[in-house]
Amino acid sequence: CKVEIPWYMEFQKKYKESGLSVVGVSVDEDGWKSVKPFLEAKQVNYPVVIGDWDLAGRFGITALPVTLLIDRNGKVADLHVGMVDKDAFDREIQILLKDSAAKEPAK
Repeated sequence: CKVEIPWYMEFQKKYKESGLSVVGVSVDEDGWKSVKPFLEAKQVNYPVVIGDWDLAGRFGITALPVTLLIDRNGKVADLHVGMVDKDAFDREIQILLKDSAAKEPAK
């Protein structure tokens, strides 16, 4: 997780204007007590919420880390258990954003 956070920060900056929103969910037992200082020290540029294992279970998550790609309709487009490959995940984001843009109605 700590290895991937800089990647997610990069993706947030790189794709924000294309519609990507990175949201972190921590299930740390100490909650904000341990999470907030870490986020501030790393200057994380995306929102992070505190979740729990009940929430994780709703997505079928039983182990960490897990990375979900959720499309604009709220559907889970992809789920990765374990550390993601940065370049492969970047390509998945590009494909999802391209597919989402193609499905948007013309303005």
